[in-house]
Amino acid sequence: MELSFEEFVKGVPTTNDFTPIKEKEEPVPDVQPKPAFEQKTDFINFVKPNSTSTITPEVQEQHFPEQTPDLDPELREKLDQAYERTVEYFGDYYNVDQLTSIQKAMAEERAKQEKIFNQYIEGQGISREEGLEVLRQRNPDSILLKTDTDAAMESLNSFAGESPEKQRETMLANLQSENAMTRRVAETALRNMDESILGAMNGVVLADSVINPITIGHDVPIFMSDAVESGQEAYVAAKEGRYKDAAKAAGMTGVNTAFGFLSAAEAIVPFAYGGSKLLKGARGLARTPEEHLALARRYNIGGAKLATMEAARESRELADFVVKNNQDMVEDFIDAIDKKWNTSISTVKEGRRVVDFEKAKKLGQEIATEITERDGALFDLSLGDDAITSPLLNPDKFNPLVAAAVDLKNAHPEYFGKADTVIEDLFNLTTRGDLRLTDEFAVEFIDTLNKYGLSFEDYVLVAAGSASRAGTVLQKFSQIKRSKPASVRNMDKEKRKAREAGDFRKGVMRLENVRRGGLVSQIATAARNLSSGAIRVPMEGLGNVMDHAIYTAQNKGVSKGVAQIFSGENWSGSFSNWKYAFSRPDVAKGYTDLILEQPELAKQFDTMFNNINEIQRLTGRGTGTKFDKVMSLAEDVVDTLNTPNRWQEYLIRRGQFFGELERLTKREYNLDLLDALNEGKLKDLLNDASSVRPEGAPSFIDLIDRSVYRAMDVTYAKQPDLPVFRGISSFITRNGLTVIVPFPRFMFNSMELMAQYGAGGSIPLTRKIASIVKKDIRGPLTDFERQAITRNLIGMAAVGAAYLYRTSDDVSPSAEMITVGEKAQMDTTATYPLAQILYAGEATKQLMRGTSEFSNWFNARDFQDLFVGVNLRTGVGNSIIEEMAQIAGGVDLSKGERAGKALGRTLGNYLTTWMVPFAQIIDAQRVTGKRGTEYADVARDPKLDFAHSFVDNVRRSVQSRGFFLSAEEEAKLPRRSEAFYPDGKERLSPILKFAGITMTNRPPEDAEYLMELGFDWREFGSKSKVPSIKAFEQDMINGYIELLAKGARQEGKRRHREYLRADKSVREEFTRQQFINNHVRLYVSESLKAFKQKIKDGAIAQGDRYARAMTKYRRIDPKARSLATVRFVEMYGERRQAMGKDPMPDPMNAEDLQTLVEIARQLKAAY
Repeated sequence: MELSFEEFVKGVPTTNDFTPIKEKEEPVPDVQPKPAFEQKTDFINFVKPNSTSTITPEVQEQHFPEQTPDLDPELREKLDQAYERTVEYFGDYYNVDQLTSIQKAMAEERAKQEKIFNQYIEGQGISREEGLEVLRQRNPDSILLKTDTDAAMESLNSFAGESPEKQRETMLANLQSENAMTRRVAETALRNMDESILGAMNGVVLADSVINPITIGHDVPIFMSDAVESGQEAYVAAKEGRYKDAAKAAGMTGVNTAFGFLSAAEAIVPFAYGGSKLLKGARGLARTPEEHLALARRYNIGGAKLATMEAARESRELADFVVKNNQDMVEDFIDAIDKKWNTSISTVKEGRRVVDFEKAKKLGQEIATEITERDGALFDLSLGDDAITSPLLNPDKFNPLVAAAVDLKNAHPEYFGKADTVIEDLFNLTTRGDLRLTDEFAVEFIDTLNKYGLSFEDYVLVAAGSASRAGTVLQKFSQIKRSKPASVRNMDKEKRKAREAGDFRKGVMRLENVRRGGLVSQIATAARNLSSGAIRVPMEGLGNVMDHAIYTAQNKGVSKGVAQIFSGENWSGSFSNWKYAFSRPDVAKGYTDLILEQPELAKQFDTMFNNINEIQRLTGRGTGTKFDKVMSLAEDVVDTLNTPNRWQEYLIRRGQFFGELERLTKREYNLDLLDALNEGKLKDLLNDASSVRPEGAPSFIDLIDRSVYRAMDVTYAKQPDLPVFRGISSFITRNGLTVIVPFPRFMFNSMELMAQYGAGGSIPLTRKIASIVKKDIRGPLTDFERQAITRNLIGMAAVGAAYLYRTSDDVSPSAEMITVGEKAQMDTTATYPLAQILYAGEATKQLMRGTSEFSNWFNARDFQDLFVGVNLRTGVGNSIIEEMAQIAGGVDLSKGERAGKALGRTLGNYLTTWMVPFAQIIDAQRVTGKRGTEYADVARDPKLDFAHSFVDNVRRSVQSRGFFLSAEEEAKLPRRSEAFYPDGKERLSPILKFAGITMTNRPPEDAEYLMELGFDWREFGSKSKVPSIKAFEQDMINGYIELLAKGARQEGKRRHREYLRADKSVREEFTRQQFINNHVRLYVSESLKAFKQKIKDGAIAQGDRYARAMTKYRRIDPKARSLATVRFVEMYGERRQAMGKDPMPDPMNAEDLQTLVEIARQLKAAY
């Protein structure tokens, strides 16, 4: 039956059981409207109305309202051209066959839903209208709620893609997005994709929003701008006692914050799965019952557990059956056990000689051995426990071993009965020199063991028993490529070192581990780590796409590798880590636990989830001493406080682990992991049975280890890859140096990641060049080399995106800050690796401006703090030596103050780290308005003696975080003066702190202009060590910023005119911006220096008599201070002694300090 388009959109039924819903009657118009479509050209006109269109004005007004955004003329032309191409492309889908097919499917779906709907309202005893109302609430996109025309158009769209007009609207929205990165990407796509339709361009923008951390990061503050406003409302309301209004506003803050975090997630799911149908599904269209049933069957963790148990039961029953019919083999094994350990473990039951497993258990405990790397080949076995015994003494393993021996004897009778015991026969079977151990035999051997639920390791422990014999077996079976993973081997070595440490060292490690646990116990830390994971996981997904393409190219050819870049299956599998972490964490948890809770994978499980408990045990937990009881209580408290952080960490790890394992199993085994697990094949996989593992493929244990590695890598918890980093990290942890570097693993892992992002491709390139000479290092790319390449590509793309953002309008001059509206900014420093990528983007921008611009901008200290993560001081070694020499000399009166400051600040900072968990109470007080949001100045003017300086700096370090400082006391403190912030720096929406987001006010426009020139807080900050004087100087400098910026802009204009008149050689050597900036920077520097000199005397006058004298004394050259002290004693020493005073000047006496200043002035004049 052929249908016209008019009949199609009116919903003519194609089946007898189709009953359309009666549509609401509309008044008949005076003029009969024209049919919507008559031919293909009219259909195109419907998509793009024009003067010749036959579409009614009402439909045109409803579907195509005029949109005239302010666009660049070139962009508008590009948009119109892309729209024309899209209309033409879309129109090609109109033909009768396609429309008939769509109409039929639509009618069948409507009939099916109508039947289900009628059953529902009958069962509920409600009217049709009441049922439709329920349907509107639960599934507003149901076909039963649409007109025939709308349903037909949606069906067509699902077949052909979004309509051109919808694609145009999407592109307009992208071009006008609040997200600067989205705007830039949309403009770039529109200008350069000259032959593409709008849908493809929008896909590029969507992809960018998924995999580009800069776009995702910039999306967050857009939602946060609303959160800031509502958060401020909550703060003001709470402060005024309007708690109901405060709660309402705080709720809106939470909603906006949640949308900020989820904005990226909403984009990633449809992108990862591709296609318009899944895009619609991501927008909330309900799945059909059949789809729900299919998903329930696929994600059936309960069924997988039952299937695994059933497979194990079948193996046991089969082994029991074989044993029952082979009593002679049972007795051979019993005799072998008795002879080997010179004992008797048998008893007689029902006329049969059997193993007494109570005796066997006791024997097993006596002969149990803990293996280390000194045990050679035994250490290389992939075992779940370090304490090993013979599987023959395990009641669950004895019968399977006997059954396997029976099968092997039947297959190879010539190797049995020739040795003293059956165990020797088994050993000879696999190690005799005259036996050609073929691949076929290895497969047969492994499958025989697996048939009865045994692993290769079980056999080695039975047949070999010693390190040397185990080595012989492993050498013979080298082709099965099954040994302990390197990561587990390294972990075992670390455990041994921790176990062998002395009691004092263990105590220090345990104490430090409690402190470090407290450092990451805040909810804000958990939120920041979750944000970091949400950035890292999709970047890893993109790396998986490229990794699979490279892998395919080197194994199956370049063309097939390139095809994988465009493979929907590749993209879907590569991004499954995101799905399992954030969409289906229940699936990830169920299957991950099923796999890793197997006894042979105990070490992998500990690595993922139990590492802290294992470390506690190794460092003395459970010994029962008084110290142990106190520390155990502290460990339990910290463990409870870390529940949020542990939750997000396990969420990301499970998602990454299972997604990676599923991807690797598909690639290496061509096997659907979920299907295999649901069918009970877990033991087959773990034992490397030939039914699941193809010939030459890596061991499943190896795939699990790679997946564990990736899971730990994404959370920065793996052992560093570089041996030198791994060694230093271990040394720091074992020797209590975590006082200086709290988290060495994170530091080294982050350094390695940044190195791979920046130059990972050089690793395989270096090997390639070296292989020209050294042939033995030739070969295909390794897993690590492919990872280095893909991360290098991702890093380049991320830095490129950051560069686009940093060159867009209204960005903060500080690379780590993201602007939120006109008055707020978000600090990304703690959101790794977003801050580092933004910094690299800014560095690229400065390099593009020229090396001189980069040199003026770059600061080694900032780079070090951001990328190394530790506040290591640069360039202060000589000054420290000088100060120590002056202190030792005993003639510089500031030596005591400096020593007290250094020791007091160190101790204060250390004590503060123990109080970090309680900082949340202070943050909560700021949210409720009990504490203010301005940064207060807790510093006091110092005194030149050790005791005062030491105590004051301990107090200052502690109180700067709000500890031991009541809200009332804090309110009385002066506002902290900050460079570039004339009105002070303030925390905005403190409730966002609990979401891991630090929001502050932006510097004024003039300050940002000077910062953009390359000046930072160091140049515009006061250098005074006396707080009262420092605050005065800082306020004066901040007040000068407006005038200085105005003068700098005038200087820039003047230099611009000068550049236009300059010689050709000047214009060839310098760009216009370089020429202007060089002069403007000099102008600012000299003007600021002159201003500081002018306010110098006035600043000194702000302190009391002692503070003024001390400030003048500090400004004397250290050598002059020493000489002035000597001259003071020469001039006044005898007189002071006669008066009963110390001949040395008193550092706490203002008159003595003033005298020293005058002596130094005279000495300077004399020299």
